[in-house]
Amino acid sequence: MTIPNALSLLRIFLLAPFLIAVIYRQYTVSLVIFVCAGISDVLDGYLARRLGQVTRLGAYLDPLGDRLLTTVSFVSLSIHGLLPAWLAVLVVAKDLYVALGAAILYFIGQPLVGDVSISGKLATFLQILTVAICLLAQTISVSMVIQQGFFVLTGVVTVFACLNYILQGLRPFADGQVDTSQTKDL
Repeated sequence: MTIPNALSLLRIFLLAPFLIAVIYRQYTVSLVIFVCAGISDVLDGYLARRLGQVTRLGAYLDPLGDRLLTTVSFVSLSIHGLLPAWLAVLVVAKDLYVALGAAILYFIGQPLVGDVSISGKLATFLQILTVAICLLAQTISVSMVIQQGFFVLTGVVTVFACLNYILQGLRPFADGQVDTSQTKDL
């Protein structure tokens, strides 16, 4: 197992203690765990490229870790009233739409279109930063105006990233490149 893949797995395994800390309103502990998970996200990508350890497993583990981290964070914090529910819905819906689109392309025999977009990376960064600010606000005073600004900015960028991924996924259909004769059976 490579170091970057181990870091991705660590991020996934940190979800349970993070969620337990949120459930018991131990927001300082939640913040520390969340920051560790965020650092592992930055390190796994950097080390994979730096050490030449980019793997197929890592290509799945890294985004899976990101999606699980944001989903668990947004849903749990919105249930506790720390993040607006509408934002949690947008974040989760974007991930579901992207996963559904990828599954459809796979089952009709089309390659996944495009790489991670800049808007997708920015959305993930803002989502993680928003959760960190929200948790930080439970331990020190952070202006509600600043928090709400991050909520709106994160929501707008998340919607934009979702639309961008949808348009990328629809491009082969618009170009007439879709060959349904290679459709895979479930």
